[in-house]
Amino acid sequence: MDKVFSARVDEAVLDEMNRVTRKLRITKRQFLEEAIRSRAQQLSLENDADIWTETLGAWNRKESATALIRTARRRFQRSFERHHKGS
Repeated sequence: MDKVFSARVDEAVLDEMNRVTRKLRITKRQFLEEAIRSRAQQLSLENDADIWTETLGAWNRKESATALIRTARRRFQRSFERHHKGS
């Protein structure tokens, strides 16, 4: 799905983008998408980004799995009781 975004850009940059897109015979959208992808790829190569290193850290928690399950069940039970008192 395509999304629309708005940004304030320096006039000189817009002129340069217009010149380059005309020369390459591509749309401004295509130019921006390629520039963003190129920059992101360059950044990931510079940082030696490893997707597993970045995402596996999300599972590290201070509390144990047992404590986490206990807390989640307690919250669910309270929510259930609050919304179903009349039943």
